[in-house]
Amino acid sequence: MIGAAAADGFTFTGQGYRSPEQQIAVRRTNCGPSQYDVYQMPPNDCHPPTAYPGTSMHEQGLAIDFIANGSLISSHSDPAWQWLNTHAATYGFYNLPSEPWHWSVNGT
Repeated sequence: MIGAAAADGFTFTGQGYRSPEQQIAVRRTNCGPSQYDVYQMPPNDCHPPTAYPGTSMHEQGLAIDFIANGSLISSHSDPAWQWLNTHAATYGFYNLPSEPWHWSVNGT
């Protein structure tokens, strides 16, 4: 997929696997610093929505947050998102609709 994207003018990089410790750090950043924020706050109350530690597709190595040409894909109107939307399923990646940058093996 990376090669096909490059042939079409897109350089994709990103962040994939997260350790449990990294997922906790992401929850603290996106949800808040308290124990409640990290372990109990509903994921959709975080900004952006963020999975509980132990449940993230990133922790399983099954998701990636894509960066295209040096910038996080932040909207569905981004040409890189449009490229992924057209081609990624061919390679087994599906988008989480609420997060244009987040692609996984099942769209969650």
